[in-house]
Amino acid sequence: ALIGSVTAILSVVLLGKLLGIQDIILLSFVPKSITTPIGIEVSKLLGGIPAITVFAIMVTGIAGNIFAPFMLKLFRIENAVAKGLGIGISSHAVGTSKAIEMGEVEGAMSALSIVIAGIITIFIAPVLLNILK
Repeated sequence: ALIGSVTAILSVVLLGKLLGIQDIILLSFVPKSITTPIGIEVSKLLGGIPAITVFAIMVTGIAGNIFAPFMLKLFRIENAVAKGLGIGISSHAVGTSKAIEMGEVEGAMSALSIVIAGIITIFIAPVLLNILK
């Protein structure tokens, strides 16, 4: 969960900087891979715009729901725990609905990883952003 959360944050920051996205928009995208209630609060904490964060969270969840089966096949991930953790960390509740369709273990691990990723992001997002500045 830690690596997934760090990767989600770093990918947003690095890609945003590369594309020249304004800092306030970039800060709004940082919590895109966590559940909406926690994402809104993280966005406020970082100085982002919560409405943009909600949009980013929705797009991330829908994309995860649609593309998760393809990505799991592409990277040949067959372990049920790994599938669930990956989906939950990257695409939160909307992705978890796809994980539940895949199986009981996948769904349970996905749901658990939503909480863990949210907690990790609350603590590491400000630290990572300070390091990257």
